[in-house]
Amino acid sequence: MMVDIPKQAVVNRIIPKDRFNFEDAKKIERIRWVGKLAPNTINLPANKIQEIEIFSVDMIDFDLNVIKEIVTKIPQEILFIVNGELGIMYYLDQFISKKGADKLQLNGLSIDDVRDNFIRQLLDITDISKPLKQQVEKIQLLHELESEIDRINNQIKRTVQINKKQLLARERYALEQRLAKVKGE
Repeated sequence: MMVDIPKQAVVNRIIPKDRFNFEDAKKIERIRWVGKLAPNTINLPANKIQEIEIFSVDMIDFDLNVIKEIVTKIPQEILFIVNGELGIMYYLDQFISKKGADKLQLNGLSIDDVRDNFIRQLLDITDISKPLKQQVEKIQLLHELESEIDRINNQIKRTVQINKKQLLARERYALEQRLAKVKGE
């Protein structure tokens, strides 16, 4: 398992697939409610987040729509473990995931801190001095700038006219400067 859950937080129940409106339920082998991290199970106070559910989802072929459907039906914070190797959480209107054998650590002084530390571990953020929201937004901006630079590079390769290439190169340069500034903060 990707997370070591205390014995008192283990639920270990299979959730029937028919509770969700999956387009193709044959893709899913099993959905298991593995654990519930709440004040009464792990003895940590809850601030904004009352509990974190841990679901194990076994799929033949990974499909993010399955995870999206579960998130829309269950209004709590959920850590998904897909096929025992992919950790996924929904945060700031995006799905954050990490594939690997690293175990997620249960760290924090409240349920909110535990969730934030799960997100940090999924994103490989080691700096805990800055607010999580600010760090995630910075990572998102970096990814957007890098993908825009890649798009412009591909456009430059396809363009034949020199003046259009120069215009695209100037645009790329401005984005690279902005990217360097964001990384340097």
